[in-house]
Amino acid sequence: MAIKKFYRGSSVFKCRVCGRGTRDTGVQSAGNKICPQCFELAGLENSISDGHESRADVLGTIAQLVADIEEKGGNTADWKETFKL
Repeated sequence: MAIKKFYRGSSVFKCRVCGRGTRDTGVQSAGNKICPQCFELAGLENSISDGHESRADVLGTIAQLVADIEEKGGNTADWKETFKL
């Protein structure tokens, strides 16, 4: 999944979901302090719980986002539990 570039001058923060260091990329809602991958996973979780998508339909995307987080040093235990990975 392509994530947008960091904005010059944006501050670094720890994602409050996975704990990895990140910056505002323009993908996340302003001020939510989560990385782009966790932001996307939260959206998928909402979409599944609202009945707009099935877990089976987005499982490949979920797995890729979780792998991206792990590759960047984040903790994915909560996502694995949420999505039963």
